[in-house]
Amino acid sequence: KQLNILINEMNLPLDRIVIDPSVGALGYGIEYTYSIMERMRLGALTGDTMLSMPIICTVGHEAGRAKEANAGADEFPGWGDLAERAVMWEAMTAAGFVQAGGHIFVLRHPRSVELTRRAIDQLMKK
Repeated sequence: KQLNILINEMNLPLDRIVIDPSVGALGYGIEYTYSIMERMRLGALTGDTMLSMPIICTVGHEAGRAKEANAGADEFPGWGDLAERAVMWEAMTAAGFVQAGGHIFVLRHPRSVELTRRAIDQLMKK
């Protein structure tokens, strides 16, 4: 929030700012980022204009760094095929961030894009 205030004071319009919550969570994991996103959305819903910008989620980069998306099946045989697991890890991370209030998603794998779109479509059904 403070960064948004300072950037706006430098005459950058608020409609040109996006928030990247994963930067503050480096090393803390997806749970910390999810919690930050929830608090930002709640703040925006209560009228805090400095938290009402779109949230960008660099899921592909962040999910790709996780042990679960990189460890080979020989190291953890119960985790299954590495290629399928990496795609699912990225898609599930994106689905969680959708539910936490993310707006813009940067994904790496075309299959995870497809799965994320499907999850959003399911959430939007009446």
